[in-house]
Amino acid sequence: MSLKRIDRVRQLTLLALTGPNVLFLAVFCVAPLAVLFSYSFFQVDFVAILREPTLANYARVLESATYRGLVVKALLYGIGIAAICSVIAYPLAFFIAKRVKVYKAALLTLLLIPLYTGDLIRIFAWRVVLGAEGVLNSLLMWLGVIKEPIWVLLFSPFSTVVVLTYNYLPFMVLPLWAAIEAMDDSYLEAAMDLGCRRMATFFKVVLPLTGAGLIAGFMMVFVLVVGDYLTPQLIGGSSGVTVTSAIHDMFGAAFDWPTGSALAWVLLTAMAAFITAAVYLFYKSPWGRGIRGAK
Repeated sequence: MSLKRIDRVRQLTLLALTGPNVLFLAVFCVAPLAVLFSYSFFQVDFVAILREPTLANYARVLESATYRGLVVKALLYGIGIAAICSVIAYPLAFFIAKRVKVYKAALLTLLLIPLYTGDLIRIFAWRVVLGAEGVLNSLLMWLGVIKEPIWVLLFSPFSTVVVLTYNYLPFMVLPLWAAIEAMDDSYLEAAMDLGCRRMATFFKVVLPLTGAGLIAGFMMVFVLVVGDYLTPQLIGGSSGVTVTSAIHDMFGAAFDWPTGSALAWVLLTAMAAFITAAVYLFYKSPWGRGIRGAK
């Protein structure tokens, strides 16, 4: 078989393997976003969509302090929850990767079991735990720690943070576990032999070498939290108004698809800008030297 024929076969094989995936992404990911983007330039007149291009929808969103506040609130929640998850996930992922030898698969499976249930089931389970007559309040009252229920445990920013952290913690643990699992133990041993303390070893050795896993987990948690609709609505109470709920209302009761599309694209642009800036700053920081050295 000639080299030209071999190259032709390789190209056809590559096309056959990647073609369905590219087609799937184009139809179910790119196309809906393109439609959403086109609607953001239209206008609405009562119940009719006027396909007359305008930038008024973006101007309305950007000039509104309410919409800007909701976008900033979503970004701050995403950054905060991702940071909390990273702090919790690092020791957990390190323990599973470097200390557990026999039951590693079992622990990873236990970590993923909550994801096998639906979002509503997990949310209402937390409402049972955190409610005024829930498990936690009842236990504290039975122990005599409190005399009346702690109302702030539910329908508050505190409960929203707790449930979001619980829901998305596995998405931080798994990439960190993979990165730590691939890390050579000799680097840790060398650092300890040179007199490096545990915290210094973490910041100077572990964090740079597992930076790729941290970035992957941080971005996944950030995106999922910003786009979460159910948890703030069912757990947050009066603080549960989010940019996703505003977009939902515009596409639903308000029938203002153009403004809803514009708000959605402003949110997507803000998320993309933050992710780009965060990855760039981490890459350029001393902690990103492990990623730079891998290239």
